[in-house]
Amino acid sequence: MAAVAQALADEVRALLRTAASPKTDPDGRHSVDALIDAGQCWKIVEEGVITGALVTEACGDELWVSVAVGRAQTDLVDLMADHLRDHADGRFRAIGFQTARRGLVKKAEKHGYRVAAYIVRKTL
Repeated sequence: MAAVAQALADEVRALLRTAASPKTDPDGRHSVDALIDAGQCWKIVEEGVITGALVTEACGDELWVSVAVGRAQTDLVDLMADHLRDHADGRFRAIGFQTARRGLVKKAEKHGYRVAAYIVRKTL
């Protein structure tokens, strides 16, 4: 059974660095290390092995997921959604994240998330 637990930054840094890619950060604006250092790290542990990780930070009254990565036998969206809801309950008004992955949006919508914004860009 998989579980989410608080993690030390160095415990999950290498795994979180694998999240950096042109798909997840097309403009190269975000340093994964800076996001790790600014937030609270969490690890997903399955059968004693870290199979995923995420970083959250408080942005006013919203809990923001700044980076997440993982591969596990458990549905990570289900696991993270439950953890984030429990962690944010009574402390934050909302939970948010940004993604370019439509499949992740569809899974998140099943947990009550909704698309709140669009990024519009013209390449010159």
